[in-house]
Amino acid sequence: MTEMDFAALLNEYPYHQPERGELLRGEVLWINKDSILVDVGAKRDAVIPGSDLSRVEESYLANLKVGDAVPVYVLRQEQDEELRVSLRRGLEEEDWIRATELLESQEIVELEVTGHNKGGVLVRYGRLEGFIPNSQIPALKFVRNPEERTRRKEELVGTTLKLKAIEVDRRRRRLVFSAKAAEEALREKRLQELSVGDVVRGRVENVTDFGAFVDLGGVTGLIHVSKLDWQRVEHPGDVLKPGDEVEVLVEKIDRKRERISLNRQAVLPNPWKLLPTLYQPGDLLEGEVTNVVDFGIFVRIPLGIEGLVHNSEIQRPDSQEFRVVQPGDVVLVRITDMDPERERLGLSMRKVTPEEEARWLAQRATAQAESAAAAGSNEPEATAQDEATDEADEAASNEPADAGR
Repeated sequence: MTEMDFAALLNEYPYHQPERGELLRGEVLWINKDSILVDVGAKRDAVIPGSDLSRVEESYLANLKVGDAVPVYVLRQEQDEELRVSLRRGLEEEDWIRATELLESQEIVELEVTGHNKGGVLVRYGRLEGFIPNSQIPALKFVRNPEERTRRKEELVGTTLKLKAIEVDRRRRRLVFSAKAAEEALREKRLQELSVGDVVRGRVENVTDFGAFVDLGGVTGLIHVSKLDWQRVEHPGDVLKPGDEVEVLVEKIDRKRERISLNRQAVLPNPWKLLPTLYQPGDLLEGEVTNVVDFGIFVRIPLGIEGLVHNSEIQRPDSQEFRVVQPGDVVLVRITDMDPERERLGLSMRKVTPEEEARWLAQRATAQAESAAAAGSNEPEATAQDEATDEADEAASNEPADAGR
């Protein structure tokens, strides 16, 4: 076969004629520092010039080898001239295709914030620069002061955000993301995942007078103050603080209003079940008076539950004066009866002997003195010890003459 015959056959072969701006995939045939030769299925091989390679990240080029398939963007194609293509533009075009698919699928991606400007923050998506407007950043929702807004955006640089693509315009090279849309989608997904009765872990976001708000991974639930603990909680801040990890029971879900009621008490050990394993009738306990009612006083014991000291169990027969107590007082009581099933605990101050009370007051005096000494204050120490000693002496003075016999 003559050279002319071969050329004629070559012309008859159905090669694709590349056009400027077309995205092709080709096989790497040859690599050197100045150019790369690629087979793109045309009459002639395509050349990626060194000027284009210099704009491709070194890490990508370092892993490139003969036989690899690469995307290339056609720069120009002229008769009897080499086919010049761009690897950089080819890689970018593939990123634009991925971005378009991302917009269509509404998939959530996590991207790093690389910078900011007056209108929002910048992120990197592959080789493309994306933009998140201020209005699409939840962290800026209530920030009106320009300086504070700028400071918040500076803090976001280097962090990652969960995002959804909301605009992809390859012609205008405009790629816009939204953290707000991603947050809403994640919240809706999380709402559908949760069920009443689930025991989940979350992080405390905020504490108010009426309860604690907990982030459950995209949605926020509320633990009402009455469901924080088995024992009475005066203020939620006494039990939890922002940042605490907490385990809770999902008690109620209102998906329409996006409200979730949580119960922390339900996942804590029930103190009434622990009561008979730790104490028995006849045991002496120190407790705090929580309430004074017509028929007696309620005292909270160390386990956190409250027992009742009936009026008939307050005054000792040998006492010379009527005993007055008020909420907040610390008293010594004896367990008289327990009914964990009905959550009833009977206590008595009358059945505490003067000798037992005197020893208890002396121990309290010593503990208070040691505490004051540790705090580096001698005056409070003396005052606390003197007061407690006086109480102990008073209790001993009320003891009958034959009590110790």
